[in-house]
Formats: sequence, structure tokens, C-alpha cells
Amino acid sequence: MRLTLFRKLFISLLLISSIMMVGMALLINNSFQTGLQNYLNHRETEEMQVIAEKISQYYSPENGWRMIEEQPYLWTNLLRKVGNHPARERANSHRDRPPQEQFLINPRIFLLNVQGEAVLDRARKMKERNERDQFIKVPIILDEQNIGWIAIIQKEIITGKLTKIFFKQQLNNFYWIAAWAALFSFVVAALLVRHFLQPLKNLGLSVKALQRGDFNYQIPVKGQDELAELSKTFNHLTNTLKLQKVSREQWIADISHELRTPIAVLVSEIEAIEDGIRKPEPKYIKSLHEQVMNLSRLVDDLYQLSLSDAGVLTKNTERVNLTRLLDNIANQNELRLAEKNIHLQRCYDSSKATLLQADPNALSQLILNLFENSYRYTDPDGQLKLTLSQRLNRVELIIEDSAPAVPDDALPKLFERLFRVDKSRSRANGGSGLGLSICQNIVKAQGGEIGADHSPLGGLKIKITLPAKDI
Repeated sequence: MRLTLFRKLFISLLLISSIMMVGMALLINNSFQTGLQNYLNHRETEEMQVIAEKISQYYSPENGWRMIEEQPYLWTNLLRKVGNHPARERANSHRDRPPQEQFLINPRIFLLNVQGEAVLDRARKMKERNERDQFIKVPIILDEQNIGWIAIIQKEIITGKLTKIFFKQQLNNFYWIAAWAALFSFVVAALLVRHFLQPLKNLGLSVKALQRGDFNYQIPVKGQDELAELSKTFNHLTNTLKLQKVSREQWIADISHELRTPIAVLVSEIEAIEDGIRKPEPKYIKSLHEQVMNLSRLVDDLYQLSLSDAGVLTKNTERVNLTRLLDNIANQNELRLAEKNIHLQRCYDSSKATLLQADPNALSQLILNLFENSYRYTDPDGQLKLTLSQRLNRVELIIEDSAPAVPDDALPKLFERLFRVDKSRSRANGGSGLGLSICQNIVKAQGGEIGADHSPLGGLKIKITLPAKDI
């Protein structure tokens, strides 16, 4: 039989309850037995004090306890009066003997003289047989002098028929109470275990739903305990997977659309040449080349994006002088920017090193993508401004360009894959809509932050913050 978590917890609670019940039963049994015996011994001690007060009348300073020795029935009558004992049966009497329970003291009580010797012969013999037993003695006082002792053998175990019956009845009552308590614990344990494991059961159902591809199943969350936190976390995971699934489906659809457009143009133009509609003239060959280059750039951007997703672009970290790296890339693109008459402005000290611990190839890819983005979408006769600064343990790089501007509603979406701003920043400019997504992956992999905002120059402002580690 497979031991489920429910059975394990249930058996554990049941075992703990059973052990506690058995332990309590043993302790209560011992405590009740000891307490009852102590109570009986205390009652006997009180009767001994009464006997000690009454027996003193039979003592004579001249003859001592001779009256008791010569008339032992005086001792017996006194015991009977104090302990409510009936008279002893005569030898010829046919009456039934009283129950043994009525002789609570008589067989175990002795009258001792001041030297501690038994006064009566019968008591003397019984005392000798019980020398090893524990004796309790109460002094007999007459005229403020000790004239003897009343001694009794006290038992450590319960004796007496009626006392045993009472003790047995109390134990039976306790056992019944314990049995009902155990049954109640059994039911409560089952309900509690089922209640505590319900979130895990719901979690199992949610996992099975995920295996089927169902991301709409949500675990009911109740309480603030660890299982409730686990349920909240799992619900968050389910929602994240659902969003990723939708994003992945949209991503595949967008990629298919992006690839379909240049391929469709290529196919139509090639078919036109094959059918003789168009001749393979240089202008048509140039058009084919442009479509192939667009397709090549898209495939290359997809490849770069996959590398950035996998963290390959930021795999090897080393000491990097960001100032020198930014200068080199700016020098490489300065002539290209001049073709569109875009003025490059450097707002940093080229002689001051800005050191990072990063992947130089990834940082180069990052800056190149941002330069390419500004080159494609900035109007001619525009501006491109580079700002580099270091504050405490953070390095801040800002790249701004001039018009056209980006609409407010488009700013939060700029880093989404395949997103393009309508009109001014469209596919006509040769962009795939993946450059800024690649930049975001690179910056996050380096432990930094990247954001977009409006530029005072009239265009787009990209702000990058990277950690300046101690080297």
C-alpha cells in the first residue's frame, strides 16, 4: 500500500495522540492510586489520634498498661467504637463474619509502651512478623508526659474490597473517557489533515492542468501560511506562463509575417523574370538584392536576439574602458552620419577612463545597435548626442537624437520584439524591430537598466545605467 502524505500525517498524529493517551493513563493511574492510598493512610492516622486520647484512661502510673494486659477486650472495644467495627463473633456463634473491609485498623494497629514494646501478646507476635513494614506511631500523652504509642502498619498498595472496587470503577470510567477522547482525536486528526492538505491537492490539480496546456486554472488561496504563499506563487507562475505562451504565439506569427513579406517580393519578381514579364535588367537585379539584404538583416537580427536570450553575448567578462570603446565606435560611424549631415556631439571627457567589468563584445553590439537605430530614423541635418558620466558605483550612458519624435504611447513598447513606430520608424527604413530588444537583453545581462524617453533635441533619448565594479 502506497503511503500518501495524508496517511503519513494521519498516522503520525494518531501515534502521537495514542502515546500521549497511554502516558496520561499510566500517570493518572499511578497518581490516583497513590493519592487514594495517602488519603486512606491519613484517615487511619486521624483515628489513631482519637485512640491515643481515649486509651490513656486505662494507664496507671504505678501499674502501667496492666489493665489492658489483663482485660484485652477493653482495647478491642475501643477499636470497635472508634473504627465502627462490629463485635468479634463468639466461638459458638453461627452469624456471618462481617466483610473484611470493616476491619480497617484492627489487624494492623498496636499498643506500645513507652519503650516501644507491644503490650498485648497477640499484637507482639504480629509486630514481630511485620518488622520490615513501615510503622507510623502516634504518642499517647497523659499529664503532658509520653506514656506509650499507638502504632500502625501502613500499606503502600490499596487494600480492602470496597476500596479496590471504588478504584477499579474510577479506572474504568477513565478508560471509557480515554477511548472516547481517542475516537474524537481520530476524527479531528482526519479532518485537520484533510484541511491542511487541500492546498497541495489543488496544487496537484493545477500542475496536471499545466501539463494539458491549460493555463487558466487558478488555485484558491485561503489564509496567510506557507501553503497559501506557495499557492500565490504558483498562480503567478501560471499567469506568467500564460503570458509567455501568448507572447510566443504572437512572436511566431510576427516572425512569419516579417519573413513572408521579403520572400513574397522575391518570389514575385523572380517569377516575373522567369515568365518574361521583366528582363533581368540591373534595376530589377538591384531590387532583388535589396530584398535579399533585408531578409539577411532580419535573419541576422534574429540570430543575435537568440544569442542574447541565451546569454552568449555576455559570456566573457573582462576589464573594459567604456570611454575608449564609445570613442572608437563613434569614430567608425562619424563619416556615415555625415552622409545624412547628422552632427555628432560628444559630451564627455575622452581622456578620463570609465572602467567596467563586462563583456566587451556585448557592449560593442549594444552601442552599435543604438548608433544604427539613430542613423536609420533621424532626419537629415539632425543631431546625435553622446553623454557618459559616472556617479558613485553607477555608469550612465545617454544617446539622444533629433526629430522625428516617438509618440508617448509608443515609448513603453520600444523594447518589444518586432515593434515599430508607425510612419517615421517603419520597415521602409530597413529596420527589423529587434535592435532595441537585443540592447535590452545585453543591458539586463550586465546587471544594468535601460529606458526610453523624449529627447530635448526633438527625437528619442535612450538612457543606460551599468554597475561600475571595483577592479
